[in-house]
Amino acid sequence: MNHLQEDMELLQDNLLEMQALWDLTEPKVSVRQAGVKYPFVLCKKAARKILRWMLRPYFQQQAAFNGAAVRAVGDLLRIQHQMLVREKTSRDILPESDAPRIIQIVAGLNYGDAVGNDVIAIKNALKAKGIVTEIYATTIHKKIPAGTAKYSYRLPELREDDIVIYHFASADPLAETVQKLTCIKVLRYHNVTPPEFFQKYDRTAAHSTRLGLKQMREMNQSFDYVMTVSEYNKKDLRGMGYRCPIFVVPILIQFSDYAKKPSPKIIKKYSDGVKNIIFVGRIAPNKKIEDVITAYDYYHKKADANTRLIIVGSHQEKSRYYSYLQSLIRRIKAENIIFTGHITFEEILGCYSVADAFLCMSEHEGFCVPLVEAMYFGVPVVAYAGTAVPETLDGCGVLLEHKAPEYVAKALGAVLQDEEKRSEIIKRENERLKNFAVDVVGEKMIGVLEKMAGKKDGHPLAAAHHKCY
Repeated sequence: MNHLQEDMELLQDNLLEMQALWDLTEPKVSVRQAGVKYPFVLCKKAARKILRWMLRPYFQQQAAFNGAAVRAVGDLLRIQHQMLVREKTSRDILPESDAPRIIQIVAGLNYGDAVGNDVIAIKNALKAKGIVTEIYATTIHKKIPAGTAKYSYRLPELREDDIVIYHFASADPLAETVQKLTCIKVLRYHNVTPPEFFQKYDRTAAHSTRLGLKQMREMNQSFDYVMTVSEYNKKDLRGMGYRCPIFVVPILIQFSDYAKKPSPKIIKKYSDGVKNIIFVGRIAPNKKIEDVITAYDYYHKKADANTRLIIVGSHQEKSRYYSYLQSLIRRIKAENIIFTGHITFEEILGCYSVADAFLCMSEHEGFCVPLVEAMYFGVPVVAYAGTAVPETLDGCGVLLEHKAPEYVAKALGAVLQDEEKRSEIIKRENERLKNFAVDVVGEKMIGVLEKMAGKKDGHPLAAAHHKCY
């Protein structure tokens, strides 16, 4: 069985590598025009279009095969995980403690995403208080430092007074395992994007989110407590029938990470006198990047041509949604729009450092960490007032009641051209930022966990006399 564990870890590495290589760039045939007569150039362009037309079906077929292969390997990884769980192989042993031990369970501990960062920040906050804690995940990104987490098939035997914090943001095969645990179970709900956003663009994502919401509804009697990241998420769960105590504790953001040196290359590249409007986040349909592009294009053409839009986030060249965005840009003849694709953390910091405004038109957010990141870098936020966005901003930034391009352009003009208005917005953002300080959110979370466990005898978390469902 040790060989099976080794094979599983190797399989995960291969899966991560396949995911990184999944993207294909559609072949382009360049034409040199210097010194060539115009008619010949037209012939070259026509030949190029014919060649691309001939190659496109094969490109699309290869992209579909790549996607199927990645999903198949993912399925195999989950099957191996279930085999190991059933065999109860190499179960972890937690240190004993008079106080409850706190375990976090998450489907995938990904590098750099909001859920993964929250999981790691919570572990750090608990360790700082001397609490025995560990993270268990089905998959662990290879960039996550060694020792940060362990594989979920090594989940240890738990006492009745131990606390499990189960992070949920999408369909998860671990849900059944968590429900069977006989300890204090706490759901950390990050929200699940409604499948309707993906229906036109990604059937796999639509299926996954639909399944995730189904799991959430089915688990409404499975937890002793819930700890959501926003009031919006709390309301969402109440609508799904959750009647247990629900506490709201924002995502724990380790701002020390943002103190790292931003990429000098990015700063030099975009410090050329052009005003930078940025968006940071996944290139996903719920983010409504098309509305960001349309609003920017209106402002660029009608108000200030000395602007550019930088869309910071990874995307897949084969994605129908990304293709739709590219066709939109061509159709409206938008200029100075840059998709960075996947870039390093230092390069992301560089983008924030050169930003003059942050524009968000998302229609579904459970919290929206990039809004807080923009506050940290002193970037005025202009955002559509949907889902959890007004709660996260809480009176700072500029909230948009609707998305008419001329209306959004007016808001952008206020933060880009009116220095007094801009300074006032940044001042309010700095005040709001204090609410997300690590010590503030960390202490709030510890206080909530103490209520769940039952504070006693001065222990940070004392043994709880609590009956699980």
